[in-house]
Amino acid sequence: MIKVYSMNNCPYCEELKGLLNNEEIVFTDVDINLPENKEESDMVFKITKVDSVPIVKVGTQLLAPDISFTSIEECFELTKRFMV
Repeated sequence: MIKVYSMNNCPYCEELKGLLNNEEIVFTDVDINLPENKEESDMVFKITKVDSVPIVKVGTQLLAPDISFTSIEECFELTKRFMV
C-alpha cells in the first residue's frame, strides 16, 4: 500500500502524484489539511521530523523530503523500488 501525504496547491505533490498516475501506480492521497487526516499526518511528521510534503509511505517505509530524497524524480524511483 502506498500513501502520499500532500496538500493542495503543492507543485511537488502534484508532480509526484502525476508520475504515479502515469505509471498506473495505485496510491492513497492523504491531504494533510483535512481535519480527518490531522492525527495521522501529525504522527508521520513526528516520525520523520520534517514539516514539508510530499511524504510517501510504502508499506512500512517512510520517504521524506531532504532526508530520503532531494527531487521528486528520486522520490518516485524510491517509491517504485520499495513497492517490491
